[in-house]
Amino acid sequence: MTIGTSSLWLRNLKDIDHELMKCVERVWPTVIKRLKQTEREDDITKRLVNLLRKDRAICNLGFLNIHFKLDEKDKFGDFTTKGILDMALFLGQDHERYIAYECKRLNIVTDKGKRIASLAGPYVEEGVVRYATAKYSEKLPYGCMMGYVMDGDIDFSLKQLKSSITKRKKLINLKSNVTIQHDF
Repeated sequence: MTIGTSSLWLRNLKDIDHELMKCVERVWPTVIKRLKQTEREDDITKRLVNLLRKDRAICNLGFLNIHFKLDEKDKFGDFTTKGILDMALFLGQDHERYIAYECKRLNIVTDKGKRIASLAGPYVEEGVVRYATAKYSEKLPYGCMMGYVMDGDIDFSLKQLKSSITKRKKLINLKSNVTIQHDF
């Protein structure tokens, strides 16, 4: 439950997310040091979370959990898993107060470094849609996508993402122009 002015609460979440992204930026060189360009996103996320936890600055923001299961009650009163967040930053002791992070690879490459796919379409269909339908952010005013740009070409990935979101505006119920924020 959120108490207080929702715009202040939302601004606070964005500030916390911004601080988390600073931590990500700080540990990212260590994350990618031994990373293969063909690495799976779960392995990247696991390494990232472990290094963020070791960094200790994350403790000032909350508790960072990897592969957090989102459970919901079915009509019989039993709990089933409706999805698994790649990362969740819990803001205190309430299991319903967190910032959700869905992580996806972008611009995947072969062992030789040749780009074979942007994966911007699946990023939208298997990531952004989960927020738009409230599968990953039910009762939450804020959620985040994180893209691992495997070939380092951020400009290309942003262009592909913008195009993919525009093509899928109806699917994600987008009513305004596409804006993409990146912290790196």
